[in-house]
Amino acid sequence: MGETVLSRWFSTPRLIVYGFLALMALGTLLLKLPVSTRDGISWTDAFFVSVSCGSVTGLSTVTIPTTFTPFGQVVMMVLVQLGGLGIMTVTTLAALLIGQRVGFRGLLAVREEIDNVDSLRNTFRLLGQIAAITFAVELVGAVVLGVGFFRRGMGVGESAFQGAFHSIMAFCNAGFTILPGEGLVPYAGDWLVVGSLVIVITLGGLGFPVLVDLYRYRYDRRLSVHSRLVLIASGVLVVVGVLSVALMEWGNQATLGGETTSTRAAMSVFQGITPRTAGFATVDYAEMRDPTLVVQTLLMFIGTAPTSTGGGVKVTTVALVFLIVVSQVRGQENITLFWRELPRALVAKALAVLALSTVLIVLGTLTIMISDGLELLPALFEITSAFGTTGLSLD
Repeated sequence: MGETVLSRWFSTPRLIVYGFLALMALGTLLLKLPVSTRDGISWTDAFFVSVSCGSVTGLSTVTIPTTFTPFGQVVMMVLVQLGGLGIMTVTTLAALLIGQRVGFRGLLAVREEIDNVDSLRNTFRLLGQIAAITFAVELVGAVVLGVGFFRRGMGVGESAFQGAFHSIMAFCNAGFTILPGEGLVPYAGDWLVVGSLVIVITLGGLGFPVLVDLYRYRYDRRLSVHSRLVLIASGVLVVVGVLSVALMEWGNQATLGGETTSTRAAMSVFQGITPRTAGFATVDYAEMRDPTLVVQTLLMFIGTAPTSTGGGVKVTTVALVFLIVVSQVRGQENITLFWRELPRALVAKALAVLALSTVLIVLGTLTIMISDGLELLPALFEITSAFGTTGLSLD
């Protein structure tokens, strides 16, 4: 009886909640320490930043570069890293390390978090691969970014720290920056910096199953249906995002118009990819044209791949809904993907996710239009940014 009660209180779902709450609480305490800030910070601000880091949202109520000391910025990095890897993975591994019996359901919970595992026996080996891939990508990104910052006049120590910080933020799609002044704006035309960020952001947004699948591809030369769908859908969204910024902002003197051709191209690529959840910006979003903001809002709504570090309704959901529409137009009763018929339950789930998310966005938009007096597009942009955990804002 006692064991049943204990297992109920420390079941995998509860461990996930406990882990998240513990991380947020610990983060709040650490950020509140005098050593973490230059002039102090309120409990409310410390809690907000802690939650924003743990959920890799990228929003903040304070100015990060001037508020937090290097120690506080390291705390932010750790919170974002743990949040990016997934509380479910961390708490389950912690339970195993302390001897807690996770059981079959616990394994299934981990399996759901890291989809497309061949067998439950391979789950924990896959977790090691996930950590290895994550840290490898972040390490390479940190080195390249560090070189980029060093080339722009930073000292060795500062450029290394900035490189590590932004690499973690990029892979975990958090969008925080500790660059002083205008942040990444001075680097808008630096292909080494923005190119590195784009690559790390993209890899972080593909999802761990796809990364592992790509890693294994060199051995078996096969990609799963899930990976192929994610890669194709993500590629289409990259093209749409980049072209939309280039075509609609190229002549806008307040955003891209006053820059060189190379810088405008770099800004188009960067701002065409980051809105899907990264939250970095090299332009003033308040100066963007309305059609561009509409596309950016759509990209934030779609987000990244399942089990990735990003948000949104997920590219697979939108891709499945697109296939449903195509099948209906063609008069086909069954929906197929790569010559395989999709289960009805999967189709229904995609429609439900899209419908529920749309309702939430509409309700949230109406709420802040009434409460804050915002116009439709700014309100929709802000709510979708929060929904997709991008951290972008028109303010």
